[in-house]
Amino acid sequence: MGAPDAARWKATWKQGSGTTLPSSGVVQLVMPELWLRWAPEGGTPRELSCGVAVPACLLAVDGAVRVDLLGLWMETPPTDGNDRTVLKRVLVPRLLKRGGDLLKALRLPAQRFLGQPMDLTPSLVDVTDRYLVVATGPRPDPAPVSAVDWPTGKEVFCLVAPALVKRLVNAAAQQEADKHEPVVDVDETLTGVLQATLQAYFRGLKDLRVDARDPTRLTAGVDIAWKGGVTLFPIARGEGCALVEATQNM
Repeated sequence: MGAPDAARWKATWKQGSGTTLPSSGVVQLVMPELWLRWAPEGGTPRELSCGVAVPACLLAVDGAVRVDLLGLWMETPPTDGNDRTVLKRVLVPRLLKRGGDLLKALRLPAQRFLGQPMDLTPSLVDVTDRYLVVATGPRPDPAPVSAVDWPTGKEVFCLVAPALVKRLVNAAAQQEADKHEPVVDVDETLTGVLQATLQAYFRGLKDLRVDARDPTRLTAGVDIAWKGGVTLFPIARGEGCALVEATQNM
């Protein structure tokens, strides 16, 4: 993860006309040893074995992660001028193009979160420290995302936009409501006096709002349906407290 240092970038055979490293999203494919053997027709074979690094830039383009190869660095490039020309002008550009074509258009498959299908579109790719960060949004029009100070010191972290938080929380609430199971289920008996039942069913959230400045703060109305009943046991008149006698006359 990360861009090559200035000395390595200066010695890199650049692809195309680019001479400046991108400011973000740069990675390197490092091969400790690459062995090459080539020869002109009817000529003496040439061999080369050295360390190689290929810097590349990660981009979010048209809903996919794309890898653009920036060039090739060789630890000990050939000293012969003709060999250098063949590698630099013929072989290396074609290898870079093939590699770039193979790595382009990487896409994220559709996911299911809390029972709800969600097609996430990459809207930004960045590299910081030893982390690769891919910011995504729901199709078809992900909100624009800009680079920020990404969290550090965490092996895995997730950055979630308020709109996505709202969608996921609503989906979780609906999934719970669709179970049609009581969240409160009480059946109590007071021996000789009464039996009371109470059930409550969660029906969903109303007017869910996510704080734009702090997506961890949510407010909503909770729709709960209550059902209950009280059965009074018969007690002989003149016995028991005044409250019980009064309820028997209701």
